[in-house]
Amino acid sequence: MLTIEEIYAKINPLPAMLSAKGRVSPELEVRIEANAGIGIMMSWKKPHVHNDWEKEYEYVSGEDFNDALHKTVKLINELPSAEQAKLQHFMGKLGKLIDAGREDGIAVDYMNPLLDTMKRLSENVITYKPESEPIPY
Repeated sequence: MLTIEEIYAKINPLPAMLSAKGRVSPELEVRIEANAGIGIMMSWKKPHVHNDWEKEYEYVSGEDFNDALHKTVKLINELPSAEQAKLQHFMGKLGKLIDAGREDGIAVDYMNPLLDTMKRLSENVITYKPESEPIPY
């Protein structure tokens, strides 16, 4: 059985790992739930918001602490890099802009450059292959 100090030692590097993936103000907590097991909740500020309450969340549960921790580290390692996350966020906004332009009947002359840009960005995302990162313990 792990002590509180051992649990802290294992979870303390995780916010830094999230920051390295471009997540802003990451927070992490361990939950022990009656009749449900152990879980790790991660949260971070949504990109391009100017308040502290709009966050994105990930929750991982496991049969025991080490199982939940291993799954959490795996999830963090599989997150896109900071650069890829920014690109994906931009593509989402650009996609919404294109959809709004179509709905509003914006002239093709204005839409074609946006569609070409989206196509090039999509091709870059499809060919992106992140490097596997080792588990830090």
